[in-house]
Amino acid sequence: MVRPLKNLAEVAVIGGGLAGLSAARQAARLGKLVTLFEGSGLYGGLVATVGEVSGLPFGGEPSGQEIAIAALEECQKVGVRVIEAGVAQIGLGEQLSLTDDLGEFHQPDAVIVASGASLRRLGVPGEEEFLGRGVSRCATCDGGFYRGREVVVIGGGDSAVHEALVLARTSGQVTVVSRSPLSAQREYIDKLDARENVRFVWGSEVTAIVGENGVSGVRLRNRNDGSESELACSGVFPFIGLEPNTRFLPPTLLDADGLVRTNADFASADPRVFTVGAARANYGGHLIQAMAEGVGAAMAAARLFKPGPNEHEQGIRHAKKIVAH
Repeated sequence: MVRPLKNLAEVAVIGGGLAGLSAARQAARLGKLVTLFEGSGLYGGLVATVGEVSGLPFGGEPSGQEIAIAALEECQKVGVRVIEAGVAQIGLGEQLSLTDDLGEFHQPDAVIVASGASLRRLGVPGEEEFLGRGVSRCATCDGGFYRGREVVVIGGGDSAVHEALVLARTSGQVTVVSRSPLSAQREYIDKLDARENVRFVWGSEVTAIVGENGVSGVRLRNRNDGSESELACSGVFPFIGLEPNTRFLPPTLLDADGLVRTNADFASADPRVFTVGAARANYGGHLIQAMAEGVGAAMAAARLFKPGPNEHEQGIRHAKKIVAH
């Protein structure tokens, strides 16, 4: 049976990060009608806020935004339809259903979840109050506001160390507050060690962000002896881990941490729903891995159904029509 002309989401990809863009491009190259849903407008995901991306298998260190723009353009070239809306709900009936944040209803044959993760909140007094007035989650975006001033980076993983490196170029003093030894890539740690304006506060956690019209400091608690102190600063950059963006998925697909359990083909407990990147349990956290997972999931999704009579030709016509518009 030929699918209805109005159904342009044989494969629905949720999330416009690099994993989602890779999945959408590959699925479209395999002849599927692909719709990509991205509600934040931040194509490339969190990597789009990174000034220089290292560890890629090609020369140079392009910015995250440059990589994201190139990936989006590649999707558009192969006819991926983009809807600038998030997804409110996925239904797992006899026919998959997807309701987006605009209230539109879709019935894809397969779904690739590449919704990624969001930065985890500290959950301390002052964090939300001073967001945008001293509390930031993007050094590349906001680092210039703290030129020559003292800032605090909270965390010890790749994201925290990378943000500290960005801030060290312009800030007067960067203090990294970490509960435990750094767990970032060795390359990042070595670069940070070479910066004379970076210092560390180990075995401590931030219990409050203080100030009046803006941030004036953070309160610290030593995890070993319970002692408390206050550290003066003008800016605070928390990077203490990620939370998966999976609230729109049925609980039957999620583990206790809100991550999707998958098999070797990135399929979930429902074989029509695939998950890649930071929304997936056991994801390794590397950019290249996320992009490769997107390609792998697209190939697995394409194997779920074979084109019926005239369907391949019809798909080509639709793809051309999407590109033309």
